[in-house]
Amino acid sequence: AGGPVAERVPATAAAVPGGQASVAKASPTAAVATRSGLAAEPETRRRMDCINGCCFALVVPIILAHSARFGTKNKAILRLVTQENVLVGAFFAILGYVAAISSTKVGERRADERKLAKPELFFWSRVFSYYPLHFIVSTVFAPMFVAVERSYGTPLKTTIFRAFLNFSLLQAWFPKQAQVWNQPAWFLSSLTFSNLAMPLVISRTAALSKVGLRKLFYALTGVSVLQKLSYSQTARFRSRNIATTDRQYPLIWNMTRLHPFWSLLEMTTGIAAARDVMLDTEADRRQRQNPLVYFAAAHSALLLRATPWDFNDGIVRSALFVPLYAKFLAALHRDCQSDSPHILTRVLRSAPISGLGSLTFSMFLLHAPIGQLLYKKSVATRLWGRPLPRSAFPAYLLAVLVSSFLVSEHIVKSDFVQRSAGAAARWLASRTEGMLQDRV
Repeated sequence: AGGPVAERVPATAAAVPGGQASVAKASPTAAVATRSGLAAEPETRRRMDCINGCCFALVVPIILAHSARFGTKNKAILRLVTQENVLVGAFFAILGYVAAISSTKVGERRADERKLAKPELFFWSRVFSYYPLHFIVSTVFAPMFVAVERSYGTPLKTTIFRAFLNFSLLQAWFPKQAQVWNQPAWFLSSLTFSNLAMPLVISRTAALSKVGLRKLFYALTGVSVLQKLSYSQTARFRSRNIATTDRQYPLIWNMTRLHPFWSLLEMTTGIAAARDVMLDTEADRRQRQNPLVYFAAAHSALLLRATPWDFNDGIVRSALFVPLYAKFLAALHRDCQSDSPHILTRVLRSAPISGLGSLTFSMFLLHAPIGQLLYKKSVATRLWGRPLPRSAFPAYLLAVLVSSFLVSEHIVKSDFVQRSAGAAARWLASRTEGMLQDRV
């Protein structure tokens, strides 16, 4: 890992965080592309072999943000750590970025027609690179999810409706139900809608020049910020005690942070950033920047919570974090192609970090249900007599890491799962042929 090899990111490899192709061999999720009939990726792609490392660097603080209350009561720490709603925007930018790398031509203003010739297959292949694990995790933990709802007196018809939303990946469209059952699964719900639009978005964005791409980048940022200002004017501009108290207007907040349309804009931002790099001239490549500058700038935005300005997560995410993170990805991409990459690039492409990054998707889906199993009072009291003490928080993190490794090795990489996912993608593509095309 980390050598000067060409990137191999098949069309479905960008479908999930941490599901991208590794440096030395394609990821398990990438195998769905081949088995579903999509063309294999040529070895001449511009390499960007740091994606898994980027995903791992994002998923760790997201897990800490979701579970910080299990480990501490310190309000100052909670204010700084619980910014998962900011960090998750970078995942959408990453997925858009890799979608552009895998589906458009280097040095040309056009998409790779082999990848987009069958848009329905393109869509279903991406969905089935993450749906099998979502289905398995949801099914295994369904008794716990249902038991929790019954303990709170939730009507049976509501529980059935929530189960339907969860398994159909429609929950992000319903602000009252967006985080039912496995909370992080809303990400896959929004991602599924974005994947539906990807064939059209990729082909149109690929036709733009560098000037057009930069205009699009700033236009997308402006529209996203405008919506966050709308939320802020209705609710509040500052986080205040956002980490330790209930938010005002929670349904409006859910529409702001979870709605699929805003996720599509963030993915398109990543596409625009990638295409800008893919159209670089030799002069552009000689002017590469240290990616650490943008990485530090993006994460410094999280420190606003510790200042008197203390803007809410929506504004920080759309106005600062996502645009700066997209710039970081572009700088990292250029640095990956150099003969003397900077230290951050070397760290992110190193074998240990890349290996941990391959567990990102499993960690993302498993950390919340495992947290409920160990810490949710109504569940943990019945199973263990009481929730785990805060001193056991490192054991929880270790349990997430070990279970993610086992799931990745025995489910995500399973040849049977990959074959079944590819077959399902082909079958659904054949039954929906023409759905995403302008023809009878």
